[in-house]
Amino acid sequence: MEKKTVLIVDPDQNQAKKLYLILRRDGLVANIVDQAADAIRSIYKEHISVLVLDVEVKDMSWEIAVSIIKDLAPNLPIIITASHNTPELEARILRQKPFYYHIKSFGTDELLLAVQNAIEKPLAR
Repeated sequence: MEKKTVLIVDPDQNQAKKLYLILRRDGLVANIVDQAADAIRSIYKEHISVLVLDVEVKDMSWEIAVSIIKDLAPNLPIIITASHNTPELEARILRQKPFYYHIKSFGTDELLLAVQNAIEKPLAR
């Protein structure tokens, strides 16, 4: 059986490494990039099972990144993360129809559950 790969896109390398280690411990393959362009290249070149994308990505707007990624891989579950939530940000994120929206201050348990759910129940669009 092919190992599932989670791509983490987060400019906060400490947060990314923490999630990376947890995912590896749970038997998943995880890769970290800190720019959306690198994520897009990875999605184009290899099979990614789940994308975890932080809204603070630096090289382009996360909304533009999501749009490009959805065109490139329409069935890829995208989990969007944010360190801080506002009603405006939440509305913008939910308009993108992510698989899951995670606020980092809630800890990693819900995020890990969302990753597992995304792997087990891929999107059928």
